[in-house]
Amino acid sequence: MQLDLHALARLIERRADQVNVAELTIQAPFQMRHRGVELKLHLGDAPPEIDQTLARNVIKARCWLAMIIGGRTFSEIAAEEGTSKRRVQDVVDLVVLAPAGEQPDGLTTDYLIKSGFPEIWSEQREQFAKLCSANSPKGTKLEP
Repeated sequence: MQLDLHALARLIERRADQVNVAELTIQAPFQMRHRGVELKLHLGDAPPEIDQTLARNVIKARCWLAMIIGGRTFSEIAAEEGTSKRRVQDVVDLVVLAPAGEQPDGLTTDYLIKSGFPEIWSEQREQFAKLCSANSPKGTKLEP
């Protein structure tokens, strides 16, 4: 990344000859992370991010499963929550997600619902590691 000398000088209210030109170039490793339509640029190692929507849906799935175990139907839950029966069925499946280390880019509620995922945790980790490798130049290892 290289900063514009004249723009920076104006910003800091200095003359261009008062700015050390050698300090205007930054060289550092970076990663680009995609989350839906958003793109984030991280200098150095990207911090782990948690998809808050996925986290909320996992919590919702656990609550809805408890309601189902208590005798409620998908239709009753959907009516109460103001959503479709199909959405309740899809979200409830998230209760079998394996606890993992870092969440790979692209592992979202929509991805999980559209692509499906196995119930066996080791198989989930394999699937998600492939997703991670496809989205990241280094890849991220999921913890067992």
